[in-house]
Parts: sequence; structure tokens; C-alpha cells
Amino acid sequence: MAPFKVVVHPLTSEPTDSSHSPSLTAYESEPFSSPNALVFIHGLTAGPHTTDLTHLRAALPSEYSIWELRMRSSYSGWGYSSLDNDVQDLTRLVRYLREDLKNKRIVLMGASTGCQGALEYNNHSSQPPRVDGYILTSPVSDREAANALWSSEALAESLAVAKELIDQGKECTTMPKEHVPFFATPVTAARWWSFAATGGAEDYFASDISDEVLADKFGRVDKPLLILPAEKDEMIPASVDKQRLLERWSTAAPKGMVSELSGFIPDADHVVSSSEAQKWLAERVAKFLSSI
Repeated sequence: MAPFKVVVHPLTSEPTDSSHSPSLTAYESEPFSSPNALVFIHGLTAGPHTTDLTHLRAALPSEYSIWELRMRSSYSGWGYSSLDNDVQDLTRLVRYLREDLKNKRIVLMGASTGCQGALEYNNHSSQPPRVDGYILTSPVSDREAANALWSSEALAESLAVAKELIDQGKECTTMPKEHVPFFATPVTAARWWSFAATGGAEDYFASDISDEVLADKFGRVDKPLLILPAEKDEMIPASVDKQRLLERWSTAAPKGMVSELSGFIPDADHVVSSSEAQKWLAERVAKFLSSI
């Protein structure tokens, strides 16, 4: 990526903050002081400035700025964090955008594991302040991806260790390295269960989820939703019918909520690494933002 300018916004913690979330930092990209915000939620092990958003910045309507938030789950912090923390952190940013900066429209855009954060924000019991739309790019089941990287037996043994720690009240204990060998950073028992267990808090996109559970996950979406899976996503098992899965997600959402612009990013891998795929994605996102 070429150098680019940002404005740094410190979000200091208030003494009355019941969530006990720490001070956070948000980054606003040009054009600065736009009336609308596109909040980009990074995926696993990523964080502000790790994803090339050059094409997205160039394609956005002039009234939108891209915002990135250094959350507690950013970079290597994900293993000690949770979806609840993500919602709390995003709530802080949305309130700042809406109340302090008087932004008119705010859209959450999740990438990979960030998609869980976007949908969880919509569904969370704390009823965070409303936003105006959601975008899911490269949504995948982390549980199914873990099963593809590891044998079913090894994954089951790993989850059994996590469950035992949780049952003992040791949910914040770090998992033994041999039971999460493909991660370089520590992962707590609670986060591993949330991430990899059937029915865990992050189990949003698996192909074996029942229609009833999907209806609960997607059925509460009350703002326009754009779903953009990667056409050649290597994190989705080859046995999964990706077209059917996208149809099931769209059907589970309330009628009219899923944008007709939804569809597969052509020739894209999981991280949308090619320039052509990034341009297509950027143009599709821009059209969606102009439509809401």
C-alpha cells in the first residue's frame, strides 16, 4: 500500500461506562469530516491499516469516509477478546459518530470474522445504537474452516479441553498450545469455544446450521444488508454448495432486507487479494451505499 493520511480520534473511556471498556482509537480516512461513515471491521488477526482499502476509498461516494477502529480484538488481541467486547467497542464508535460528529448515516462493513461482529451488533441484547446498513464480505464459518485444517478427532479433543476449563470456571485460561497449533497467539478457552464449537457465539455461517437457527441469526436484521462472499474462498470447504448457502442466508433475512446487489466477488480468494476483485468489490459497495 502507498502511504495515506488519517485523522486519529481517541475515544476515551467515561467513568460511568458500565461496559468497563478501555480507551480506544479510531482512524478516519480521507475525505475527512464527511457526513456519513463506513466502519470497516477487520477479520481475525487483522486491524486498522492491515487491509488495502485503496480501491474502496477511491470508489466511495464523496459524502462517506472510511473508519477503522482498534478494538480489543484487533491484531493478536482476538484470542483474549469476545463478540461481546466487539459490540461494546463498536457501540463506543457509533455513539461518537452519531452524537459527537453528527454523522447522518453509519454503515458497518465486516470482513471475514468481522462479519460476525457486524451481525452480532444488530442482534445483541444490549440493543446498541442503530446504524443504517450492514455489509458482509467473505463471510465464512470459522468452525468449518478449523475442521478443514484439522482432523475431526483433534478438533473434538481440543473443544473437550476448552469445555472442561469453562465448566471449572477457568474460561479465561489460555488453551494449551498443542490444542490450538495453527495460531501463533494465545487463545482463551472461552474464545476457542465461541469460535470453533457447534452453536458457539460465532457460529453464524456454517453450512450445517438449521433453517430455524439461521432465521434467528439473520431474521432480526432491520436495515439493508449487502452479502458479498468470495467466489473462490479457500476457507470454505469444497464440499459446501456456496450458491445454496448464500440463498439460505438471503432467505433467512426479512423480505426486502438483503440487497439485490448481493453476490459473489468474481475470482476472489478469502482476503480479496487481486486488484481486479478489489475494484469490483469497491464499486459494488459504492452502489449499495448510494442506494440506502
